Amino acid sequence: MKTIQSFYRLWMIVAALCVLPSCEEERHAPIQDTDAIPAAVINPVATSLPGAASISYQLPDDKNLLYVKAQAEIKEGVTREVKTSYYANSFVIDGFGDTLLYPVRIYSVGRNNKMSDPVIVPVKPQTPPVFTVYESIAESVQETFGGIKFSIQNPSKADMRIHFATTDTAGKPITETYYTSSVAASYSYKGFDTLPRVFSFYVEDRWGNSSDYFTSTFYPWPETPLDKNKFRAAFLPGDMSQNYTNRPIEKLWDNLLGDANMLHTLTGIQPLPHTITFDLGVKAFLTSVKVIGRSNTATQYMYNAGHPQEWRIFGSTAPNPNGAWDDSWTELRSTPCVSFKPSGLPAGQLTQDDIDYQLAGEEFELNYEVPVRYLRWSVDAVWGGPTIQFFNMTEIWLYGRIVETY
Repeated sequence: MKTIQSFYRLWMIVAALCVLPSCEEERHAPIQDTDAIPAAVINPVATSLPGAASISYQLPDDKNLLYVKAQAEIKEGVTREVKTSYYANSFVIDGFGDTLLYPVRIYSVGRNNKMSDPVIVPVKPQTPPVFTVYESIAESVQETFGGIKFSIQNPSKADMRIHFATTDTAGKPITETYYTSSVAASYSYKGFDTLPRVFSFYVEDRWGNSSDYFTSTFYPWPETPLDKNKFRAAFLPGDMSQNYTNRPIEKLWDNLLGDANMLHTLTGIQPLPHTITFDLGVKAFLTSVKVIGRSNTATQYMYNAGHPQEWRIFGSTAPNPNGAWDDSWTELRSTPCVSFKPSGLPAGQLTQDDIDYQLAGEEFELNYEVPVRYLRWSVDAVWGGPTIQFFNMTEIWLYGRIVETY
């Protein structure tokens, strides 16, 4: 009987112990439940950057410190905040739209979420990237075939939006926006007739800072897109067969994108350069060509795996049928066409800038002084390295002034 009573008392004690914790209200509190205010950072030093400032400092000897926070009002009603852990001793605060003097407030934040009094550091940013990019466009914009062309200089690699605008013949606005964070790039805004046309543009950054408006009248040069329905294959001795896995030369002008809709030369037959020849179906003074190398955005293909990197373009009205590189051919550029990768990253790595730039097509100006009917391309190098001995190309467009149709 005593054994049973002892077991019953023990069972009641255990049950009570199990119930007691559940009766207590769960309490959430800072990691360190104390009212101690962390010590402030020491000896902050500011260095001006384009549209930004770098601030270094010494950390206080305070075990309560969790991170450092900085705040600045970059424009009226807009506060920029950055945080950095106690393992770092500097930060960059950006988003400034001018070169005025700004106070930056630096706080130490403790493990109890308490903040120190602010240490105020004045900063004076250098010229913001939005104005550097604007000036580079304003200095470079000029007339070209079918529109205007321009280049940018963006040494800070800042994210930029370039807004262009004009009007159609009915006076309705036509707009185009270019997105870039490239150090340097060239663009064209085309598709217009030769009438005088007013173009405007301004540049905007990710913080909403914007440049002035640039407005000027330009006179686009005459240019007509060639009808790709007239293009025909014109295989010559020495040209490389292109029908690898059913991807013949005709894929270059089918107006379709994707890996199944591209030209692909045979592999393992002969080293680069690989040449192709085709008939335009017209005689024309060519002004420019636009090319999409690879339209598959997977990193293992675009700017890789046979995507043309450097090639030469030749034109003729009556090529030698034996395929000889003789005086029946004229090179249509003083320098080779070189594919540009905005990010500069190695093969297998892409940025959104790389993808957008490639899918928009790379454009190259051609020698306008020589009329041609046949084009011969010699691809001398490809993205992906010297071990790749083939090339592939998705789509082309040609522009110029047609003088005779066949």
